Amino acid sequence: MKIYSVSELNTEAREAILLAFQYPITVKGEISDYRSSRGHQYFKLRDSNLNSTVSCVMWKGSLNSLDLSEYLHKEVIVSAKVDFYAGFAQFQLNIIELSEFGDGFIKKEIEKLKKKLSDEGIFDNKKDLPRYPGAIGILTAQDSHALKDVCSKLNEKYPLSKLYIYPSIVQGELAPRNLIKQLKRINKDAFVDVVLIVRGGGSLQDLMAFNDENLVREISASSIPTITGIGHKPDVTLADYASDSAQETPTAAAIKSVPDILTLKQDIDYIEIALMKLSNNLITSLQNKLKGFLAIIKISRPIKIISDISKEFNHKRKLLSKALENKFKISNKSVEDYKYRQMRLVKELSINIDDYSIVINKVFRNIKKTLNSKIITRKEIINLKLQQIKQINPNLLLSQGYAIVRDKNNKIVKSINDVTLHCELQIQLSDGSIHVERKK
Repeated sequence: MKIYSVSELNTEAREAILLAFQYPITVKGEISDYRSSRGHQYFKLRDSNLNSTVSCVMWKGSLNSLDLSEYLHKEVIVSAKVDFYAGFAQFQLNIIELSEFGDGFIKKEIEKLKKKLSDEGIFDNKKDLPRYPGAIGILTAQDSHALKDVCSKLNEKYPLSKLYIYPSIVQGELAPRNLIKQLKRINKDAFVDVVLIVRGGGSLQDLMAFNDENLVREISASSIPTITGIGHKPDVTLADYASDSAQETPTAAAIKSVPDILTLKQDIDYIEIALMKLSNNLITSLQNKLKGFLAIIKISRPIKIISDISKEFNHKRKLLSKALENKFKISNKSVEDYKYRQMRLVKELSINIDDYSIVINKVFRNIKKTLNSKIITRKEIINLKLQQIKQINPNLLLSQGYAIVRDKNNKIVKSINDVTLHCELQIQLSDGSIHVERKK
C-alpha cells in the first residue's frame, strides 16, 4: 500500500480535477461572503437550499472591473474555469462571465436562439392564409379561457367553419414535446385549412415553451398555415416569428383566421343588386336589338328572297344534271374505244411471243450441245495432265530403289565433289530418311 504525502495527494487531486474539467463550465447560484483585496474579488456561490457552496474569484481587470458587491445575495449564472490550489487544497472557480439569472438572462438566451434560427432562414418560410377556411384546427390547453374565447369568436364571426380541437399542455418542461406531437398529428390528419396556436397571458417563464427550438422549427415546417396568439399584446415568442401570422391575443388570432360573416353578407347583397341591375340592362338592350332586327326583316322581305334563290337553284340543278349525263355518254364511248385498242395490242403481242419462244428454244439447244462438247474435251485434257504428273512424281522413283541425298543444309547433293570428309548426310528413301556420315 502506497503512503501519500500531503503534497502528493494535493497534486494528484489537482491533476484529476483539471482533467475532469478541461473546459469552462456554467454554474448557477447565489452570491455570498463577498470580499475584495487588491482589486481581486472573492465570493462564494451557494445553492438556494444553502447546503452547498463553492469558492470563486474574479481577478483584477477581468469583466471590465465589474463590481460584484451589487450582486450580493442575488442569484447569478457564471461561466468559469475550474481550478485547484495544491498548496492548501482549495477548490475554486475562476470567473470568466457573470450575469444575473432571471428574465434578463432568459431574454439574452432567447435572442441568441432567435439570431441562430433567423440566420438559418427558419422565419422566412411564410405561407398564405386561406381566405375562406372550411376547417380550423385549434392547438391549446383543454378547457382553457383561450380555447373558450377563440371558439366563441369563431362561431360569432364565421360559423361556417368546422372546428377541430387538439388539446395540449402549454406550460412546463413537457409542454414543447406535447405541442410538437399535436402539431405533427394535425399535419398528418390534414383535416384543417389553418391552425391556431394559442394560449393566455403569463410571465416570461410561463411562455418559455413557445421559445423551444424544436417547436419553433416544427411550426416553420408545418405544411398547413399557422396563426399564433400567445399571451397578451407585449408578449412575443419565437413561435410568433416562425408562424405565418402572429397576433397579439388568442381572440385576435381567431379574428385573423376567418372573414367577417356580416361583411360577407353585405358583399353578397351588393353583388346581388349589381347583378340584377346588370341583368335588367342586358335584357333591355337585347329587346331593343330584337326590335331593330324585326324591322330590318320586314323591310328586306327574306321569304321572297329565299323563294327566288330556291327557283334559281332548281334551274341550275337541271342544267348540271343534263351536262353530267352528256359527259357520261362521251366518257363511256371513249372507254369502249380504248378497250378495243388494248385488246388488239394484246393479241398482236401474243403472236409475237410464240414466234420468239420457238427461236429461243432452238438457240438454247445449240448452246447446250456446244457446252457439253467443250466439257468432254476439257475432261480429256485434265486426265492427260494427271498422267503426266504421276510419271514425274519423285516418290514413284524412290519406290523403285532410288534415293535422294541432302547435306546438313537440306541441299540436294548432285556430285561427290559436293561432299567433304566427315560430312553429315541425309538419305531420303520411299519410306523414310537415314542420317549418315562420310568416312572416306
